[in-house]
Parts: sequence; C-alpha cells; structure tokens
Amino acid sequence: MRNIKHGFFALSVLALSIPVIVFGQGFSNPLKPEISSVAGFTTEFLRAVIFIVFPIAVVFIVYSGFLFVFAQGKPDELSKAKTNFFWTLVGVALLLGATALAALIKGTIDPILGN
Repeated sequence: MRNIKHGFFALSVLALSIPVIVFGQGFSNPLKPEISSVAGFTTEFLRAVIFIVFPIAVVFIVYSGFLFVFAQGKPDELSKAKTNFFWTLVGVALLLGATALAALIKGTIDPILGN
C-alpha cells in the first residue's frame, strides 16, 4: 500500500511538471533586464526598500524632535524622545549597512563570475 502511495505521488508530480517543462520554454523575464541574477534582484529590492523607508525615517526623526520640544525638561518624556531618536537612527544605520553589505558582496562576486 505504501509503494502505491509513493508511486501515485511520483506520477502526479511528473504529470503536474510536464506543462511547466513544455510551456515554460517561451517565458521571458518580466522584470527589468538588471534583475537576471540574485545580486541584481537584491540591489533592486534594496532600492525599493530605501525608496519607501527613508521618508518614513525622516518623519520619525521629525517626530522625535517634536518629542524633545514638548518634553520641556521632564526626565521621563526626555527619555522617551531619546529612545525614539536612538531607535530611528539604528533603523537607518541598519538600512544603510544592508545596502553597503549588498554592494560589497556584489562587488566581490561579480569579478568571480566574470560579470
């Protein structure tokens, strides 16, 4: 009984993969030409993330500035403003670090692959 289940599973996988093999030959990359590799995808993905996240980071920096102004010397509210500002800068640093790391890895792998 177990061999019949395994055989049926193998047959169904084969039957479902035949259209992909036959008809998949005519598909082309719907993305930009730069996104033909993992490195290109990573670069474009990070560009999109930066495009979205940097305006949000600017809003949070302005918000923490308002928190500093409205704290008026109260220690607990100043602490909240400092924490908000600190974590906003940490997020921006992580984003810039990820971008730099991706560029470093791409610059290392491209010469190896001959790109």
